[in-house]
Amino acid sequence: MDYFDYLRSFIKRDSFFIKELESASLGRDDIQPSVEPELGKFLGLIIRLINAKRVLEIGSGVGYSTLWLGEGVKATGGKVVTIDNHERTHKEVVRNIATAGLDNWVEKKLGNAEDIIDKLSGGWDIVFQDAGKYLYPLLHERIVNITRRGGLIIADDTLFKVNPEVRKGLGDHVDKYNKMVFSDSRLYSTILSVGHGVTVSLKKGNE
Repeated sequence: MDYFDYLRSFIKRDSFFIKELESASLGRDDIQPSVEPELGKFLGLIIRLINAKRVLEIGSGVGYSTLWLGEGVKATGGKVVTIDNHERTHKEVVRNIATAGLDNWVEKKLGNAEDIIDKLSGGWDIVFQDAGKYLYPLLHERIVNITRRGGLIIADDTLFKVNPEVRKGLGDHVDKYNKMVFSDSRLYSTILSVGHGVTVSLKKGNE
């Protein structure tokens, strides 16, 4: 048993459909890769840990991470708003959320995140980013502004810079993002080596 087999042997999925969607997505080359189950479990843990009621996801994919987030806010009595700009996969998200029985806890928005974010109110407990990596530095200031004090900004794939299998451009975008959040005095940040790297930033305030 290797490292990942051992790790994942302990991860119990939060619903029957999370495992089904995970299996159905294996081998597909027409979608972006979903988050790893250990990251999904981490997201579910964080939601429960801080009793998050308002969660924003930027980049739905086919809704795998959205299921973890949705199950989390179902437990806290909150809601997820998930944004994606791909019409084809958005239809899959709508179907997958309905199949999982999470329609009451997940609001799906189709469109460009940079347009939709400007129309959202502030006070988000958690913002999870897993969209186009070029958006990470582009949206940084706006995301900090809409996150509540004491809220968390979580960005996926932030170790792309040091992953030789990832094309250089993607790594450059996340490297720029990491430098921005670690130099931002309003944030308290760290990088976890979960999946392809996760940068977690706590908003301290507007210092």
